Amino acid sequence: MRSFSAPIMCPVFIGRVSERDALFRLIDRIRSGQGGVALVCGEAGIGKSRLVAEAKAYAEAQDFFLLQGNCFQMDSSYPYAPLLDLLRASAVPTADAPDPIVLEFARLLPELAPDLSGPLPAPQPDPEQEKRRLFADLTRFFKERASQRPVLLVIEDLHWCDDVSLEFLQPLARSCATQPLLLLMTYRSDEVQPSLQRCLAQLDRTRLSQEFQLLPLPRSDVDAMLDAMFALQISERANLLDLIYPLTEGNPFFIEEILTSLVSRGVLWSDDGVWQYKLHPDQRSEHVPVPRSVQDAVQQRTHQLSAEARRVVTFAAVAGRRFDFAVLQQVMQCDEDQLLPLIKELVATQLVVEVSADQFAFRHA
Repeated sequence: MRSFSAPIMCPVFIGRVSERDALFRLIDRIRSGQGGVALVCGEAGIGKSRLVAEAKAYAEAQDFFLLQGNCFQMDSSYPYAPLLDLLRASAVPTADAPDPIVLEFARLLPELAPDLSGPLPAPQPDPEQEKRRLFADLTRFFKERASQRPVLLVIEDLHWCDDVSLEFLQPLARSCATQPLLLLMTYRSDEVQPSLQRCLAQLDRTRLSQEFQLLPLPRSDVDAMLDAMFALQISERANLLDLIYPLTEGNPFFIEEILTSLVSRGVLWSDDGVWQYKLHPDQRSEHVPVPRSVQDAVQQRTHQLSAEARRVVTFAAVAGRRFDFAVLQQVMQCDEDQLLPLIKELVATQLVVEVSADQFAFRHA
């Protein structure tokens, strides 16, 4: 028997074929000089980055210039955070002929400054003028890259993007129409902050973007994932599917994390390359320990809730995965007009789903 400590990951791309092919068509269109904007959204772990990886591989095969900036939760209030992340990787300074964009942003990228000689550009006394100047410099940077060869510009996790970068992305999106540049951005649809909501609304009004909303994988695709990952007998794979599908509800990241947990616990193991699965018949999906990574992804949603909605979660969780609206109303001693908006808040953050007119259930519970 052999145990694994490394994460279990699906080696092939499963599902999302229509979304992938649509992105490929956008990339083909970029080669003809017509740019655009694409948005990929969905809940945490739904496969946004995996789809973007397919697009990046396809674009790289077409000799695209690949640029990527990532947003991080800790940098959500740091101006230009994803753009600085991009510049760190793509704008390499040299003492003889530094990239002009490096000179402009050297004050915000102190790690680049030691390699530069001579004085840095003086900032504008007016902060608004300084911002406009930096916007112009950034736009020129991307246009210059696009003049050399088509560009795929990826910005991941817009839900953590700072306000200044979101403001810059608006004029950049407009300029894509006349440049061989595809701006591909991802965000969690259940963590949209007001500033991002305004940015998305503006893109909608100007018809500048095409959006791909990723939904949970159907049971057949989860079965295909298991088939690609493990050489299990059909009956064992069916039992494993029965265990993890109700628990993960087709979320690819949750699936891989639960499988990693099962391997680490010896429930799923490989013996000389042959995978085997055995779970006690009394154990059901609700008894499988949930990995910390999955717990954290779900808890991220609760942080967005109002204090009243979090109180509803606490009371509802006592009933288990499913809870009855009328019973919850009695336990919390509140009327329907008070409880209904709070339940809608839970549904909007994708913590619960409506099972029937009077019953709700926690997702990934």
